[in-house]
Amino acid sequence: MIGFFGGSFDPIHFGHIKNAIAIKKELRLSNLFLMPCAAPVHKSELRFNTKQRLDMLNLAVQEFADLSIDTREIDRQSASYTIDSLKQIQQDYPDDKIFFIMGADSFDNIDTWKKYEQLSDYATLVVLPRVGSNQVDDKGVYFSKVPLVNISSTQIRSKIAKHQDLSGLLPDSIIHYIEQL
Repeated sequence: MIGFFGGSFDPIHFGHIKNAIAIKKELRLSNLFLMPCAAPVHKSELRFNTKQRLDMLNLAVQEFADLSIDTREIDRQSASYTIDSLKQIQQDYPDDKIFFIMGADSFDNIDTWKKYEQLSDYATLVVLPRVGSNQVDDKGVYFSKVPLVNISSTQIRSKIAKHQDLSGLLPDSIIHYIEQL
């Protein structure tokens, strides 16, 4: 059983990392891949470019060996549609049960995704808790019991813009990386 945690990771932070490690354990996954999108369709412009986001993900997986990176959406160099990635993942891993992990904020808007009703044909959807999200049981969707980590990339980007302290929100190696930009 393998998992793919999709997101923009703009930037990756302890909320992503702690949730990823916890969900890997909760679902007993053999591998958990962080899958950054190249050009998110449902978000405005990203703060960090693709190379910077990938650099930060690499720093995170160096420190947290339980995690890996899948670059298929970045390699695609076009709009990132989860349905296309899941079809490709199913072809690449035909013998594995596949889980696609997303934040509750993304799940709340899933009906705006391309062919969203087909996602569960290719993977079990796993929704991570988030403050203020609506969690309603749904067919083919697993709502994780991992503890809520109340950190958001929006909060971090705001602190970066105001030159505020980022301690405790992301690994020191990533804070140092951001300070060098």
